Amino acid sequence: MALTRPRQRYIDAYSKRKAHYLRKHVYADRFRAHGLHDVARQLTDCQETEVLACCSHCGKSWYIINRCRLRVCPLCSYEVSKRRANQLIALTHQMKFPKLITLTMPTWTGEPREGIKYLRTAWNTLRKHKLFKTVRGGAYQIELKPKARGWHIHLHALVDCPFMPHQKLYSTWTAILGIPTSRIDIRAAKTTEQRAYAAKYAAKAADFYSDPDTVVLWYKATKGQRLFATFGHWYNVNLEELPHDGKLEKFVSTCPHCKSTGTVFLARDGPFFYGGKEWTKLSKYFMNDLPTEEVITEIRDDIHASRTAIAETKKLTAYQQEFEQ
Repeated sequence: MALTRPRQRYIDAYSKRKAHYLRKHVYADRFRAHGLHDVARQLTDCQETEVLACCSHCGKSWYIINRCRLRVCPLCSYEVSKRRANQLIALTHQMKFPKLITLTMPTWTGEPREGIKYLRTAWNTLRKHKLFKTVRGGAYQIELKPKARGWHIHLHALVDCPFMPHQKLYSTWTAILGIPTSRIDIRAAKTTEQRAYAAKYAAKAADFYSDPDTVVLWYKATKGQRLFATFGHWYNVNLEELPHDGKLEKFVSTCPHCKSTGTVFLARDGPFFYGGKEWTKLSKYFMNDLPTEEVITEIRDDIHASRTAIAETKKLTAYQQEFEQ
């Protein structure tokens, strides 16, 4: 069985998403032209190929849809934003006074990567200000939009605070940026519609109707950058564990054959899990749906014995060096 294969279901059946598929290929061509061949390959294969998945418990293998999970992918980013919006709606239900705050800065004409760092530093400074003493916590999202003369970099923050004076926030934010004027926006999120609106903007990540070359620049600027984060009372909280209305069921990889959880992995990652030599021995079992439990147990025992021997050798070497000194 091959590690990947073309997707079996005809993609044109998704007529409403056809434009996203076409845009994805246009972006892939531009990434390829800029020498980013790995990104281009991931975009091209995303949801158009299937990858081989295996279960380490029963030894069965099957194909699942391949997803690139790149921020610049119109298909994957839409799904991530939609799920994150649902998570943030659940977050607002944990807040007593949910509000959406939007903070902007002048058009950034330099490297957008530096603009992101500049905005994040200003945001962290604002959070330490006495004005934010009543803010219990929340989540924020940094957004970049291309403009004719630079980049419009701004921040959407979903916060829990009883009252946020507009004029004081405006003056404080303007002073932190060191500019004569700035633009901010504060909106309450009490009703269901307001919560949905606030969550939608706080979950946005990218603009996928830009020039393809601009999308490449956006990717380079945001690569490795954390654009979304929670803070305060909800710092590093797992949003999927918050009470919700049923739209946030946590995904657990489950084998469709034996129903085991936590035993599913992609065949292409086999060498990383078991080691190159061990995977060479194991792969034929997975590829042919043969029982693997005894083989895996044997290999794990060999790996454990090998690691124990290495540890003992290092310990002995350390003792010898200490004795010689």
